[in-house]
Amino acid sequence: MSAIDRMFEDAAAFPGTAEVRLPWEIVDGEHEIKMRFDMPGLSKEDVKVSIEGDLLVIKGEKKKEEGEKDSWSGSSFSSYNTRLQLPENCEKDKVKAELKNGVLLISIPKTKVEQRVHDVQIQ
Repeated sequence: MSAIDRMFEDAAAFPGTAEVRLPWEIVDGEHEIKMRFDMPGLSKEDVKVSIEGDLLVIKGEKKKEEGEKDSWSGSSFSSYNTRLQLPENCEKDKVKAELKNGVLLISIPKTKVEQRVHDVQIQ
């Protein structure tokens, strides 16, 4: 089972026939893995993307600033923290991330895997 398949194993199932947009999406393409994470209310200063060993780490945090008035509650806080296992065939040093309008887009290029055939001498 691939790393991408394992990530989707825990995805929640939604009953009914209405189409529901998950707050994240991962597409495993031929040359790259593309990821989308909805992070409403967070700016690029609030989000950190890093690679720790074979893990892609995404953290985001937004606290209500002092003096801001919020009619819904006395305090406002948003936090996001996830770790995803990266497959072996990715170029970790070429990962790109971009945050636009509350949507984090991550692109992870894949390495070119050469299929080598070695003939084994039979004795």
